[in-house]
Amino acid sequence: MAAIRLKAGESFEGENLYAFTRDTLPSYAAPRFVRIQDALEITGTFKQCKGNLVKEGFDPNVIKDPLFFRDDKKSSYVPLNPDTYAAILDMKLNL
Repeated sequence: MAAIRLKAGESFEGENLYAFTRDTLPSYAAPRFVRIQDALEITGTFKQCKGNLVKEGFDPNVIKDPLFFRDDKKSSYVPLNPDTYAAILDMKLNL
C-alpha cells in the first residue's frame, strides 16, 4: 500500500497512476492499494509513521480516507468498496 497526500487542488487519477507504475516499476513493486490522506504523520526526522497504517490495513469499513485498489483488468486504480474487499478476503480476487 502507498499512502499519499495530494497537492492542493489536485485530484487522484487512477488511470494515470496505473500507467506510471506499469511503465516505471517492476510488477511486484507497484502498490496494490493507494490511500489518499489529508496529512501524512511523520517523525521528527521526516520519516512516515507506518504503525497506524499497518494496524488499519485496507478494510474500507474501518478506513475513512479514500482507498483505491489496483485493477489490472481495468488498467486503473479503482475505489475499494466492501464487495471488492470481501472478494479479496474470500480469495475470489487475486492480488
